[in-house]
Amino acid sequence: MPAIFGEILVGAVLLAVVALAIRSLWRTHKSGGHCSGNCGSCKHCHK
Repeated sequence: MPAIFGEILVGAVLLAVVALAIRSLWRTHKSGGHCSGNCGSCKHCHK
């Protein structure tokens, strides 16, 4: 029975990490920090 609790704990931690990564990507996208493919108007691209 204790092995099941360990697997549940690891799964919960993994789920939290994935959720935080998705949240970070979404916030970056919403704030305009994504590439539109037009390097002429992109302030992040190196020319």
